[in-house]
Amino acid sequence: MDCFSNFKYLLILICLSLASTACTAFGEEGARSKVNPEPATGPTIGKTTATAVPAANQLVAAVQYHLLSWNVESDGATSKVICEQLAELNQNDHYDIFTLSEVLPADLKKFRYALGKHYKYVYSKSGFSDRLEILYNENKFELVRHFEIKEINILNRYRAPLVAHLKDRANGTEFLVMVNHLARGKAEIRQKQAAMLVDWARDQTLPVFALGDYNFDFVFKTRKGNPAFSNMLKDNIWRWVEPVELIDTNWYDNPRNPDGIDDYPGSILDFAFVAASAKNWKSTCRVLVREGDFPDDKTTSDHRPFEMTIVKP
Repeated sequence: MDCFSNFKYLLILICLSLASTACTAFGEEGARSKVNPEPATGPTIGKTTATAVPAANQLVAAVQYHLLSWNVESDGATSKVICEQLAELNQNDHYDIFTLSEVLPADLKKFRYALGKHYKYVYSKSGFSDRLEILYNENKFELVRHFEIKEINILNRYRAPLVAHLKDRANGTEFLVMVNHLARGKAEIRQKQAAMLVDWARDQTLPVFALGDYNFDFVFKTRKGNPAFSNMLKDNIWRWVEPVELIDTNWYDNPRNPDGIDDYPGSILDFAFVAASAKNWKSTCRVLVREGDFPDDKTTSDHRPFEMTIVKP
C-alpha cells in the first residue's frame, strides 16, 4: 500500500471516530433532557412550590388536654349510676383527666374502673366521707407526684386541696391539676380558704389548673359571688375560666319544704381557675347539660359536670 493510500485510510478512521463521539454525546444530552426538563417559568413555579411545601405551623399538632370536673354527691347518689354516667361521658377516652369531689372512699376504685384500667387515680386522705379524687389516663401522663395542701384544711374538719403533678409522656409538658371542695356551711372558713389558695398559687412556677366545687354562689344576674369569690380573685393571681354559657351547676330544693323548684336558680357553685403560666394557655369551660339531669333523684348527683379544654401556647 502506497503512502497516499495509508493517509486516506487514516483519514477515514478519524472521521468514523468523530462521528461515533458525536452520536454518544447526542444520546446523553437527549436522556438528560428527559430526566431534567427545562424549568418552568412564570406563575406555575409559585403554585407548585406553595402546594409542595406546607407551612411549618401546619406540621405541628396543638398540645391540648380535655378535663372533666364533677361533684358526684357521695351519699346522695349511687355509685352504680355515677359509674354508668362517667363511662357514657368518656366514650372513646374523650377526657384525659377527671377531678371529682364528694367521693365515698368505697367508690374511689369503682370510678377508676368505670373509665378503664388505663386510668390511674390519686385521692385525698382528708374529707371523711367526702373525698377528692383525680383520675388521669396513664397512657398519656406520668404522675410525678401528688400532695394535699394540708394547711388549707382548717381545723382538720374540711378538705385539703388535692394536687397532681403530671408530665405528658409524648412531649414532656408538665403542669399541676388541683381539685377543691371548699367549706359550705361556714362562710368565714371558706373566705380564709380562698385567701390561702391565693397565697399558695402566688409562688407556683408550673402551670396550675384548679377545678371543683368552690361554693362561691356566683349569681348570673348580678355577676357577683360571695366574699370568698372576691378573695379568690385578689391580685389577679387566679383567673376564672368563665363558662362559654352560664348555666346552673347545682340543684337545691329545701327538703323541709320541697316544691319542685330550684331554690337558687341562675347561679353556679362549680368553677375552673388557672394560675401561674397557665394563664397564658388557651382555656375554655363548658357546663354539661344532659337530658333529665335536674331535678336530681336519689341515684343521681345534684351537680352538673363541667368540662375544661386547655391548649398550650
